[in-house]
This record gives sequence, structure tokens and C-alpha cells, in this order.
Amino acid sequence: MAVQFMRTGQQGVLLWDTETGVKVGIDLFLTEREDRRVQNVVSAEDLGDVMCLLGTHDHSDHIDREAWKEIAQRHPQTGFVAPAYFERRLPDELGIGRDRFLFMNDGMRMELGPLTIEAVPAAHEFLQRRWDGCYPYLMYILTLSGVRICHMGDTCLYEGIYQKLREKGPFDVLFAPINGRDAARLQRGCIGNMTYQEAADLTGTLRPGLVVPGHYDMFADNGEDPELFRAYMEVKYPWQKVEILAPGQVYTIA
Repeated sequence: MAVQFMRTGQQGVLLWDTETGVKVGIDLFLTEREDRRVQNVVSAEDLGDVMCLLGTHDHSDHIDREAWKEIAQRHPQTGFVAPAYFERRLPDELGIGRDRFLFMNDGMRMELGPLTIEAVPAAHEFLQRRWDGCYPYLMYILTLSGVRICHMGDTCLYEGIYQKLREKGPFDVLFAPINGRDAARLQRGCIGNMTYQEAADLTGTLRPGLVVPGHYDMFADNGEDPELFRAYMEVKYPWQKVEILAPGQVYTIA
């Protein structure tokens, strides 16, 4: 038995269990755009065997609205997971039946056969929370056939995040954004994430079986060099396993 995954660029991940056949997609960005630097390695047509698509937040490179619409039409068995913050409007705006959605928020846990999904708040530049306690940005923690995976979506560090993730761990795989943030990007509306140093220090504290950096390769004006992350890890946390995966490259967790 093995769980495998593939990076699809940005924070996109396809994840599947070779024994049960359960497959999920997280933050898949499939829409063709001129400013893409990473070519699609999958298409909506290819995803007929995906049980559900998870979006950590409602930005086009995480919840790809056009792709979700097409996938919903092509593959009527596919479900969709999104933050409860968008529950009132996302189904109607996408034209996808509410019965095909699972809406998550901090502390929630959903069991879908061999797959378990949990949610933790993310701070995409800011840790935002609506009056009803719903967060617009989430991390997802998945357990698939005993393999525990933390997909951090887009996030900066915030007070309490170390403890929250310690309590949810240990993780076999951590998918961490590393592209950072600065005033120039924020001024043009490009909100930020952890720097590669912050991501490395969080990883070194959590000690997952494997860390895979992401969110550095899709757009020229919002990237980072993942080799800087690897080098920092090697010097400061030499015991930690790091994999920098090209889009389309498959990795097996035995």
C-alpha cells in the first residue's frame, strides 16, 4: 500500500491512495493564462477519478472557479471542499449544487471513507475572522490510509500557529508556501505568505517526515528560489528531509 502525490505548480497537489483508489486535488490551478510560468500537467478532462477538490481560499490560483465549473459539469461524482466563509455564495456563483459541497472551518473534521479532512485557520497576510467565527483562509490536514498530510494553503505565521500544528501532528508530509511578502507586492494587492526562512523554522520545529515547498513557481512577480529554502534547511535543520518537486513529478510515500 502506498500514498502518492504530484505537485501541479503553485500550491496545487494531486494526492491518491494506490490501494483504495481515492484521489483528491488541493488548490489546483488549471486555467490557461498568459502570465503562467508553469504549464498545466493535468486538465479538467483528466480528473474523472478525483473524489473531491479542496480549495483553501477563494483566490483564482487556489479555487479556480472556471476549472471547478468545468469539472462539475464533466464529472458529476466529484465533490468540492471550501471554507465555510463562502458557503452562502460559492454554490450559486459557480452553478454547482450545494449538495456537492463540504464547507469547513476551524476545528471541523470530516470523514469520507478512508479520507479524513480537518481545518486550521491560515493567515494570508492577515488572520481574518468574520463575526460568525468563519475564516476565509484555511489549511487542510488530511489523513489518507494512515498517512497524515498538512497542506498549509497560503499563510503567514500568526500567534498560536505553532501550537495548533503541534497538536495536529506529527505529519508525514508538510506542503508549505515559501514565496514571502513585501511592501511592493502588498501595495499592488498581492498578499503574502511565509518567507522561506519562516517556513524553514516552522518545519524544523514540527519535524514532518517530508517537507515540500510550494507557491514559488507560477508567477514571475510573486516567486522565490526553492533552493534557498533547501540550503537554509540543510544548514539549520540537517536532519529534515526536503523535496523540491517539479510539476508533474510523482512522489511515493511508502
